[in-house]
Amino acid sequence: MTVADMGVPGPDEVVARLLRLLAAEAPAEAFDQLADLVEARLPGEARDDVLAAIGRARRVRELLARRKQREKEAHALIETARDLASLRDVDSVLDAIVHRARQLLGTDATFLALRDPVVGDVYMRITLGTVSQAIESVRQPVGSGVGGRIIATGEPFATPDYLNDPRIQRNPAVTDAVVEDGLVSIAGVPLRHVRDGVIGALFVANRYERTFDQAEIDLLASLADHAAIVIENARLFAEAEAAAERLREANAELARQGSALERAGAVHELLMPLALRQADVGELVERVAEMLGGALAAVAADGAVLAATGDTALLPDALPAASDELAAHEVPGSPGTWTVPIRAGEEHFGHLVLAVPGPLPDHDVRVLERAAQTAALLLLMERQIAQAEQRVRGELLDELLAEREPDWAAFERRARRSGALVFRRPFTVAVLSASGVTRRQLARAAADHATQHGGLAAEHTQHVVVLLPDVDPTEAARRLPAELGRVTGGVVTAGVAGPATSAEEVRARHREAARCLQLLLALDRTGEGASRTELGVLGLVLDGTSPARVRALLAQNVGPLERYDTEHNALLIETLEGYFAAGQNPRAAATALRVHPNTVYQRLDRVDRVLGHRRWRSPDGALAMQLALQLRRVLARIPAEELFASPGSCPPLSATA
Repeated sequence: MTVADMGVPGPDEVVARLLRLLAAEAPAEAFDQLADLVEARLPGEARDDVLAAIGRARRVRELLARRKQREKEAHALIETARDLASLRDVDSVLDAIVHRARQLLGTDATFLALRDPVVGDVYMRITLGTVSQAIESVRQPVGSGVGGRIIATGEPFATPDYLNDPRIQRNPAVTDAVVEDGLVSIAGVPLRHVRDGVIGALFVANRYERTFDQAEIDLLASLADHAAIVIENARLFAEAEAAAERLREANAELARQGSALERAGAVHELLMPLALRQADVGELVERVAEMLGGALAAVAADGAVLAATGDTALLPDALPAASDELAAHEVPGSPGTWTVPIRAGEEHFGHLVLAVPGPLPDHDVRVLERAAQTAALLLLMERQIAQAEQRVRGELLDELLAEREPDWAAFERRARRSGALVFRRPFTVAVLSASGVTRRQLARAAADHATQHGGLAAEHTQHVVVLLPDVDPTEAARRLPAELGRVTGGVVTAGVAGPATSAEEVRARHREAARCLQLLLALDRTGEGASRTELGVLGLVLDGTSPARVRALLAQNVGPLERYDTEHNALLIETLEGYFAAGQNPRAAATALRVHPNTVYQRLDRVDRVLGHRRWRSPDGALAMQLALQLRRVLARIPAEELFASPGSCPPLSATA
């Protein structure tokens, strides 16, 4: 039932109806209908008073509606502030603000745009109520469009008709997006930041013409202020989080450094006593392996394992060789396997190899490096002690091998006091020379080798002499050049003799070993080792003949050939040496001599004519000829007085050897 359906009211009835309309929060149209009814049907002077009452009632109704709207807006702002205070996700709070702006202002769409601090243009951060994707990807320069204008001026802006408003500097791409979405009226307010000024804008828009009043603009500005606070709080919170993360990292680093310092203290307490009491490398390896929780091996410079302990199953089957790295490093292709050199200055003793089941922390890498330094110190002290002992023994050995025979009674007393050269076991004597390294380097390597086997070594004249107990001479001749060559990097040649069970026999065997070394060098067999028996027929001949017999053998076999070569500038002796070296095969000899096979045949025939016989081609004759050629080569490098000196005498070895 409408007001028009009512009868003609009296003044009292109109007042009653007004109260009922106010109580029911009737719309403004109901008050207008009642006013029309009174004006049309109520006669007399009372009509003006009643119409005035209806107007006042309508005003009250508008005030109540406006207050209710203000309460709704205030409630929305309180809820927004509550969201802000709760520090929820930034995007969630901004979404709520945009949603409330759309709800409170009753618009079709709402946007929040921000200024890009890097590029400088304006982009859409949040959109609500759009029907096309074009508006969501809008970017426009500052000053262009509604958003660009608001950010450029810092003032609110509203237009009832976007497309026809002359105040707007439109961007074609943005205009196309607005038309595609059907937007007509737009209002926006700036988002202000205390430090950075205007950072964005909050918009509302409708798809019809609408004039936004100042109250709506003020409400939108309040929501925009909340949005600006949210964005600023997000920035501050991010900075606080970054600062907290930096503090956490700093605390973690301090904890790591504290742990490293504690570890370093423990390492110092472990390693220093070992160094002070000169513990062996095996004990060091065992203690460090316990600390690092893995398997640890100490490897000498020649590849020999000095000590290994821990869970050795973690170690690779083939331990990595030493590298040129100066610090500890993980072995490429072997995760969990680390190696570090054992060095003292330029002296290289070997390296440590560590295998752990997982990653190795930096402070444990430092532990491994300090362990290598301590190992170098222990090995250096061990070497210095051994060298001091070797020096004392070397002086005794030098006295024994001197050209003048020692006073045997005095010598034996000194030998017993020093503990050296006590002949409870037989000794093998070796005389060494090397190319590619100094004699001092060879002597040091030989001393280390002798110490490991309970022997001794010393420099004597221009060579290095080694005495090894309980070692077979043939085995020593095979092993010494190979092992000492690997350690020094040079080419080592060894003359060997033995066994010797007394000082007098050592003196005699030294002369024999020196003669073997001279023969090896004279026969161009550098890098080899040999005893008298291993030199074959040549060794036997030199051991049981005299200079006169050797000269007779040479005069009979090679003397005529030497004279012929000198007089005719021929190469008969060179051809014979090549012929025997090729197994008495003329064609192979021609290849080695780089001549035609016919030339070799012709020269061999010439040998027959010069010698006056062909007996040198028979087995016995060939043996005599080969022996003569070897003796000729030896005598060219070793003086006969040294080569045939009595075994008991010890003249200085020739420098030619």
